[in-house]
Amino acid sequence: MWRAFFVTLILALTPHAILNAKIRKVEVLYEWKQVVYGFATKEDRQDAIDNDNLIPENAKPIDVAVDYHSKKGKRVFTTTPRFTTGIPYTLAVVTDKTEENGPVLMPYPDYSWHNSNGSSCEKITSVFRVAITECNQMIVVDTGVIGDIQHCPPQLLVIDLNTDTLSHRYVFDPSIYVDVASLFITPIALVSDPPPKGSCSKVKVYVADVTFHGLVVYDLELDAAWRVENRFMYPDPDQGLHTIANEKFILMDGMFGLASDGKKLYFHPLASINEYSVPLSVINNRTIFEEDVEAVPHAFRKTGERSSSCAAQAMDSQNNLYFVTFNPIKLTRWSPNKPYTPKTELDIPADPKLIEFVSGMKVHKNKAGIEELWMTSNRFQKIARGTLNFNEVNFRLLRRPLDDIQKVSTSNKFRQGPPQMDLRMRQGPAQMNLKVMQGPPHMNLRVNK
Repeated sequence: MWRAFFVTLILALTPHAILNAKIRKVEVLYEWKQVVYGFATKEDRQDAIDNDNLIPENAKPIDVAVDYHSKKGKRVFTTTPRFTTGIPYTLAVVTDKTEENGPVLMPYPDYSWHNSNGSSCEKITSVFRVAITECNQMIVVDTGVIGDIQHCPPQLLVIDLNTDTLSHRYVFDPSIYVDVASLFITPIALVSDPPPKGSCSKVKVYVADVTFHGLVVYDLELDAAWRVENRFMYPDPDQGLHTIANEKFILMDGMFGLASDGKKLYFHPLASINEYSVPLSVINNRTIFEEDVEAVPHAFRKTGERSSSCAAQAMDSQNNLYFVTFNPIKLTRWSPNKPYTPKTELDIPADPKLIEFVSGMKVHKNKAGIEELWMTSNRFQKIARGTLNFNEVNFRLLRRPLDDIQKVSTSNKFRQGPPQMDLRMRQGPAQMNLKVMQGPPHMNLRVNK
């Protein structure tokens, strides 16, 4: 009797949960066995060949960014950093033309922009990741490094996506980085004066230095940068041995994944199972860190602990934090309404073979106003062990709309009084778990599929 009553009550109170019980798949938009580099002219291709910079098997895509432009349409960008030589260009747009190994890339903004041998620091040397703002800006952080040689100082470029031209360049001062020891790999950008009312002049960019263990803050309005360091940015030696798809490798990367809810910066080293945070009001204050890059250490806090290490992360407008854990391989989100613990990780159904190592992750809003999670997966465990098989698909760009997740999140935000419900979708037979606690009834509906 009581079971029937509670089940009836659950069904009455969870229309969004029931409607969204159907599993939505992660969509594969592009995939490669081996990167395919295209060129606008035969002369450009020959130039790459002549400089020993067309060795496609050396290329490893690690990031994705999407521009839903009102006039230019949708453009998908990816990066292939110059971990070694043989990379003709390091920032590309994905075309609809496909060859045997996958879709053809084209250099962005064009081939002339790419510094293939480090001889011109006015060009782009090597890019790990980019950020796209709501102001039609692409923020490009160029490491200046090819292999293990610092050819040029790191620089930040702002490209106007309306015209595909450079609108601003900032070259980092030597006090912000150490040659080769520093590697600027992950930028996120926050705009304080967005359109339509704002002028897009109040932009701050936060950049992870993965190997010299720090954070760089760049203020576009001031045209100034400063460095921030904290012990939480270092790798955990106990978390440096990773297992992905039964392959083990060591990667002692520090400061890696960044995200923000507009109030705090969330971050983690790759070799760690912890997520940390710091108020933006602290790190945005340049004067605090001018004399001491390790100032105010107690402003940095441990936010939570994961079930496993992860690489990239991204946050949506509802402050859900998304990431893919290594072992087991699973696409996961943390809700802002719950403590950040392994028990509160909410799994999002995804084929583990598609997301073996997600090195790039972004949340973009499409033309319909729906936020989408975009990911780059590249099977890094095979890259690290030298076991890549170019007869198999090795690199993918993936997409998953978030409207169903966000509707469930919104419908579950009850205030005082009404019961609270949580929908989890996992693999396996359908089960319902009813929990009655002290005070008003709390119900937890889990749909396993």
